[in-house]
Amino acid sequence: MKLIQALLVVFVTVLFQSAMGAERINIAISASPNNLAPFYSTDANSQNINRLVHASLVDFNEKMQFICIACEKYEEKMNGPKHVFTFTLRPGLTFSDNTPVTADDVKKSYEYFAKNEKIKSTFMGAYESIEAVNVKDAKTVEIVFKNFSLENLSNLSLLKIVKINDLTKETFEPLDIIGCGDYVLKEIQPLEIVVEPRNKERPVLVFKVVKDETTLALKLINKEIDLTVANMSPRKVFWLKSQPGIKVWEMPSGNFQFMGLNHKRDLFKDIRVRKAFSLLIPRKEILEYKLKNTAVLSIGMFSPAFGDMFEPGEVERNDINLARELLKEAGWKKNKNGILEKDGKLLEVDWKVNNNKASIEIAEVLQHYLEKEGMIVNISIQEWGTYMSAFKAGKFDIVVGQWVGFTGPDMLKFVFHSGNTPPKGGNRVGYNNPKVDAVLDQATVETNAEKRTALYKQALKMINEDYANINLWHLNIIWIGRSCLSDIKLESTGSFYPLKTLEKNCGK
Repeated sequence: MKLIQALLVVFVTVLFQSAMGAERINIAISASPNNLAPFYSTDANSQNINRLVHASLVDFNEKMQFICIACEKYEEKMNGPKHVFTFTLRPGLTFSDNTPVTADDVKKSYEYFAKNEKIKSTFMGAYESIEAVNVKDAKTVEIVFKNFSLENLSNLSLLKIVKINDLTKETFEPLDIIGCGDYVLKEIQPLEIVVEPRNKERPVLVFKVVKDETTLALKLINKEIDLTVANMSPRKVFWLKSQPGIKVWEMPSGNFQFMGLNHKRDLFKDIRVRKAFSLLIPRKEILEYKLKNTAVLSIGMFSPAFGDMFEPGEVERNDINLARELLKEAGWKKNKNGILEKDGKLLEVDWKVNNNKASIEIAEVLQHYLEKEGMIVNISIQEWGTYMSAFKAGKFDIVVGQWVGFTGPDMLKFVFHSGNTPPKGGNRVGYNNPKVDAVLDQATVETNAEKRTALYKQALKMINEDYANINLWHLNIIWIGRSCLSDIKLESTGSFYPLKTLEKNCGK
């Protein structure tokens, strides 16, 4: 009788679970994805959800190194000036409708992203350098670029292998596009996106938009949210770490936060002044008391996340006496009112800040330390569009900026080469050093990986020694969840790939 009762309980439990559907993990994100059609996905949440649904040939791992996703292996070679990649597709790779993925599908996907005028992909310009996509056999495809560039392979991470059954439609909605990733997009609501695993033993992922961090923290405590991948203030992270039943995962991101000094201003043309500004910043104290240790201090543009470019070194010290000596050597002396003055001109700077609360707080902290030494620091708070317009136009003395989403050392040329001032590039501080330009130009065309990395490291050393920017810190990637979730290994890009192995053991 007891055996029959036990079997009945198991039978009823199975029926109940079947009726309720697969286990669900509720994941908070801070903003709705802009567009989940992979042809137009430019924001982080859209791209990260698409990584689960749509596989690309390659992507980046936690050390910012290329790895195969849809491919089993790839080979790279130079054929004269042409940069050639040969990819072998992963065995057994299928679309979510269970049809096999072939090399011809890769070629069609390239045409969707790069050529199709009806689709008009946002990324069309990224593939202008592709000369040909050649199908070698069912599982082998060759992609030929006109010239060598580090961006060639990087841009392929945005090219998802997709299938469209009806090309006659006027517009293509995300649910019309069939992917070959591990998940299938099932439901899109303004504040909720549901993706289901193709492996039915895996949990369903439900992304819920929660914009207010206090509300989000309470939802975590109340178990309405299982995991948050949204940005949260250091204070809120610090508080949540102390709460029972909460687990925190974190690692340094690849993002780089810096103080940008406008090199076109006479004040900052003097390296002694640039260095003095850097020496006045108490980075370790700010990290501990303001950022609550949610970042790592920077010794250059590349955080520990960059396996090839990062080299350990000393963080800039806080040395007030040396800063004073440098300012004095540069001709700046305090007047009777305690304000630094040179040739009758006061040391007064215009600091542009966007209206993000965290950015304002950091600017106000740094302002305090600069004004203690006799500077006049006028903070101008602007909405994002106005702030970025001023930044790109060089209408500032100081900004605290952040570079996000870059994946390789080629970013150095975009940010620091004198030929890349806006609108052409990202050299918004107007840095100009012909010796740095020459090394970056040489690195850009160097096809040998070891020699290329050495050149980029040489350029980075020169940039740091020249105080082209003032290095601050790299904010951590931080995920916070219920303690009953399994351990996960974060990726420095903030990618959602770790969700593919996440398990929920709550109540088991």
